[in-house]
Amino acid sequence: MATAKKTPAKKATKPAAKAKVATPAKKATKDVLVSQRTVATAKADQKFTMPLEVKDWIERAQSIMNHQKGQIERLKKENTELKAYQKWAQHRILRSDYE
Repeated sequence: MATAKKTPAKKATKPAAKAKVATPAKKATKDVLVSQRTVATAKADQKFTMPLEVKDWIERAQSIMNHQKGQIERLKKENTELKAYQKWAQHRILRSDYE
């Protein structure tokens, strides 16, 4: 049986990377900081007009959410009342005395 000679894989040689000298960061000048603040406030103050359909849709969605919040609160209150009644009824039924 003949076996093929295995040749070792050649490693790619790269020249050694030169060490980079860190340059100190430049400090932002006062004028640059002020201009950045004015740009940020200008973007915050920007108002866009939206189509009437979108405005109506948002108002309707908000109304539905408010209605559902109120309904959840009412159902929670009713649930606690029913639990209290159930506890009272169980106590009354199980405690009943025969005459």
